[in-house]
Amino acid sequence: MSELQIGVLILGGGVIALVFGFNMFQEWRFRKRTHRAFARPHGDVLLDVPKNNVRDGVRADRMEPVLVDEELDRDEDADASQFEIPAMEPPAWEPQIAPRHEPALQHVDVPVMDEEDEAELAMDSADHQALVVAMLDPSLDFIAEVMFHEPHELAAMPRFNVGKRTQLIGRTERGLWKVAEALPGTRYKQINVSMQMVDRSGSVSEQELAAFCQQVSRFAEDHDAAVSFPQRQQKLVAARELDRFCADVDVLIGINIVPRASIEGARLRSFAEAAGLQLEPDGAFHYLADSGNTLYSLVAADQMPFTFHTLLDKSFPALTLLFDVPRVAGGVDVFDRAVYFAKQLAQEFDAQLVDDNRRALTEAGLARIRDQLLHIYGSMDDRGIAPGSVAALRLFA
Repeated sequence: MSELQIGVLILGGGVIALVFGFNMFQEWRFRKRTHRAFARPHGDVLLDVPKNNVRDGVRADRMEPVLVDEELDRDEDADASQFEIPAMEPPAWEPQIAPRHEPALQHVDVPVMDEEDEAELAMDSADHQALVVAMLDPSLDFIAEVMFHEPHELAAMPRFNVGKRTQLIGRTERGLWKVAEALPGTRYKQINVSMQMVDRSGSVSEQELAAFCQQVSRFAEDHDAAVSFPQRQQKLVAARELDRFCADVDVLIGINIVPRASIEGARLRSFAEAAGLQLEPDGAFHYLADSGNTLYSLVAADQMPFTFHTLLDKSFPALTLLFDVPRVAGGVDVFDRAVYFAKQLAQEFDAQLVDDNRRALTEAGLARIRDQLLHIYGSMDDRGIAPGSVAALRLFA
């Protein structure tokens, strides 16, 4: 091979390497800008809500289905020393963990985009726009619309001193909806401000609603904007009616597991984790859905929080399995799974399943609770509020 041929080969290899390196640089530059555009934290409609409590705001209370029949009356007279553990048969439903498939990485030629285009890259899809707009629900929220006369950049986001959950979304000068943020270079034509009308503490009062409207009006005035509100009295009447419905279906079922001897914390932790539960910061073991929402939880009957320290050197005289009815997707199938786990606990720790009145929970009693759940879930479906849905998680928070 002549020196000329060798030189041509070297030159060709250098050109190929240069082109490849330039493509890699362009891809790296695009990935860096895209990461910067999406690195800002956003609230999760779903996760940024208060922890569970009952509708009157007192955590110590628990609302349960009322079970009254002759068989339960006979159970009250039964010898308390006779531990009756219902037969253990696994429910037909098993929670399925869907496999997570990572999208395959493909090398594509990416057109050069300016930073403003990159920042709105994921905002302009119809699905994303619908998701952002759906964060404010007219059936749950009182929504104020603030319209700026000219596209307006916010130096800071407003804060509203109200007792209910508020959210803000904005429509940019390009006409795209996004979670409202005070970002340099982002100008809004409209800001929608919502206040949730109903939660477990009850429905919004007329005074609270008036205070919210005053604060939004002040924000609009400070920015030389126009503001419009829904009809207040109509929304207040709807909120009270919705709150009455929520009170009817807001049920927290507790199944107590009472052993002959106190349960060692280390043994309890090992058993719970083997069954798929995990210890959460609230001091309870939670069985989680793939979405991260709690299906059922296990707590100490005396309300002592579980911690890694207490689980090492303490024992527990009784446990309580909690099933928060309206917040659980999957309905009675998940309840069946929770009951099956309670029976496993009873067998493992030589315990009895009882209600809050220390009456033994028989198969007939559990079946009646199940029937009541079917009625509750039917009422929620008729209302258009699916158990465990975004609306249910907001209303029962």
